Amino acid sequence: MKRILNLEGAINLRELGGYKTTSGQQIKYNKLLRSGDISNLTPQALNYLKKYGLKYVVDFRSEREQNSWTDQNTNFYKIYSDPIYPLKGNGEKLMNAFDSQQSYLGMIYQSVLLDKYGQRAYKLFFDLLLENDQPNESLLFHCAAGKDRTGMGAILILKALGVDDETITKDYLLTNLMYSDTATIARTLNDKNGNEDINKMNMTKADLASVTSVFAAINHYYGSFEEYLHSAFGINSKKLKKLKRIYLD
Repeated sequence: MKRILNLEGAINLRELGGYKTTSGQQIKYNKLLRSGDISNLTPQALNYLKKYGLKYVVDFRSEREQNSWTDQNTNFYKIYSDPIYPLKGNGEKLMNAFDSQQSYLGMIYQSVLLDKYGQRAYKLFFDLLLENDQPNESLLFHCAAGKDRTGMGAILILKALGVDDETITKDYLLTNLMYSDTATIARTLNDKNGNEDINKMNMTKADLASVTSVFAAINHYYGSFEEYLHSAFGINSKKLKKLKRIYLD
């Protein structure tokens, strides 16, 4: 099955099925999708997603973005508004105390994942992942570019399922294929009246340091990724086992 799904009207839409875990299992196909903007999906693309089994759409964009580029309502999936921003400042304080000499995106990612508001948003994401427990039903999570807010979500769920760090990093860096047509990306993703920081993030290519800085910050403040899942999102060992039953073959 293709990793990159070139559905008309979608940006950076990708299948997460097929990735191997360190335990020798693999993520189920037709269960998890990550994406950028999907507000312009064509009828043909929507029909594909209906056959795919899409039931949950998790929208990480801001309220302004959601109102300006509204996801299409259908009779087969439900949209869950789950804005990652604005942060409350706690994450930025912790990140700066850890190491201020990070990549631009890495500093932002650390801030989000250490911030209580950011954690609350990703907790809802994990709650919905746990709800997605029926056969032939799938969940799509997205933002605007499908790189930063979505990228962090993908890092979290892939790591939780036991995918190795190298594979997680390669999945994150796949986003850079989207930047081959920068003019189209700029026209689609830059909101001249929107948040300048989000615009800059959307137009900044993914880099290796962004992922490694996330793992470093989590280990620094929580000791392990498992403790982070438990403390930030309430994912204890029982819920983690359920998550793996749902998404792994």
